Amino acid sequence: MNTMIKNLSAIVLIAIASAACEKTYQDVYDYHQPSQLNDGWETASLTSVGMDSLLVEQLVNRVYGKRYKNIHSIVIIKDGKLVFEEYWPGNDFGMNSKDYLGKYIEFDRDTRHNTHSATKSITSMVVGIAADKGYISSEDDCIFDYLPDHSSLCTGGREKITIRHMLTMSGGLQWNEWDVSVSESNHDIIRFNQSANPVLYLLSKPLLSEPGTTFYYNGGGVDLLGQIVKNAVGEDIKAFSKTNLFTPLGITNYYWQTLSPSGITCCHGDIYITPRDMAKLGYLFLNDGMWNGTRIISGEWISKSVQNHISPGVSWADGYGYLWWLRNYHSGGITYSSYRAEGWGGQMIIVIPDENMVIVFTGANYVQSTPCEEIITTYILPSIK
Repeated sequence: MNTMIKNLSAIVLIAIASAACEKTYQDVYDYHQPSQLNDGWETASLTSVGMDSLLVEQLVNRVYGKRYKNIHSIVIIKDGKLVFEEYWPGNDFGMNSKDYLGKYIEFDRDTRHNTHSATKSITSMVVGIAADKGYISSEDDCIFDYLPDHSSLCTGGREKITIRHMLTMSGGLQWNEWDVSVSESNHDIIRFNQSANPVLYLLSKPLLSEPGTTFYYNGGGVDLLGQIVKNAVGEDIKAFSKTNLFTPLGITNYYWQTLSPSGITCCHGDIYITPRDMAKLGYLFLNDGMWNGTRIISGEWISKSVQNHISPGVSWADGYGYLWWLRNYHSGGITYSSYRAEGWGGQMIIVIPDENMVIVFTGANYVQSTPCEEIITTYILPSIK
């Protein structure tokens, strides 16, 4: 009997201690308005744009309490104003490390973060700017119109592949990016990255389906778009984007990687950029291509980019645009349409037009599912009054 009482007492003490820990981390955070900096953002409070700060505080405390793990930043833009930003320490990306977790970093607003495949949506923006300026006459142009060095491969049905097909991942070329682990040496994007001539590697693949009919995730096709921009405008996409996208947005703290040994710009992933600047890219689309009174990209291109062009055939997206994922969120009996740039590990630029909102996440959930979707539907959307 004494043993049973002792055991029950221990259980009660553990429960009390657990409750105390829960209360401690739930009470640790108090919302504060983001700092006003000279970076183009006007800041405001959550309440000034009709959002419930208490719900957002609960969210932050659950990140502190490890209910939501491997979150490095959350940034919210509402009604054109920066109303929320928080950063947490964590592991940078490490390709050859356990669970792909690299060195430990104290992330803050000035820390550049690897955006992984969210870079694809940025590449789409640059293609749009090149089209707006007349360097690319149409998305329906054949890709080989801009790839004269590879004209010998314009056979066997490949002559039907257009820029639009590369933008919608429907080129029809054989590719195993979703079939093989990225740690395997035969993974197509790994072989592409390591190739001395990545474009040749891609275009030498057999055609498995009629271009424009079947979605299949192909990062190499996005790098091909980078080469099309280079040949169309006469300079590397890195230089063209600096002049026509990043500098007009006031974005200077970024790094766009180059593939070795080929020397081409890596357009399928891995731009390092700050969350505040990721939010600018999302807001540019939300604001019809305008930033602080200056037009950077046409509203026509944006409209086409976020239309549903093809079904990606996955449960976590409702459509696919020009390298933008489309998704409907359901919260509190309301359906919110959205489009987003998304990268491995939980890198997201999410635009919710009906609420005039942009949400940015960065993180390191490389081997487990990201909690971003739950965070949006449980805390962020319900916080809108």
